[in-house]
Amino acid sequence: MENMKKEAKLVFNMGVARALFKAGCTAIDCKPDRANPDKTVIVFKNDEHFQMEFERINKEIAEAKAAEEVQ
Repeated sequence: MENMKKEAKLVFNMGVARALFKAGCTAIDCKPDRANPDKTVIVFKNDEHFQMEFERINKEIAEAKAAEEVQ
């Protein structure tokens, strides 16, 4: 069970989703957020490319927040 990789990842943040699209990641589906129907959830194919780009984007966001806190 531990070795099973989920085939899809949900992305709730549209800024992150946009960056993933620009990086060439594959969207499988989009659906309304159950908690807030005015928002959309994007379902991405969870492959190696997605993992690399998602990690890179999260690192950039963390660095930007850290730089913001310093100022």
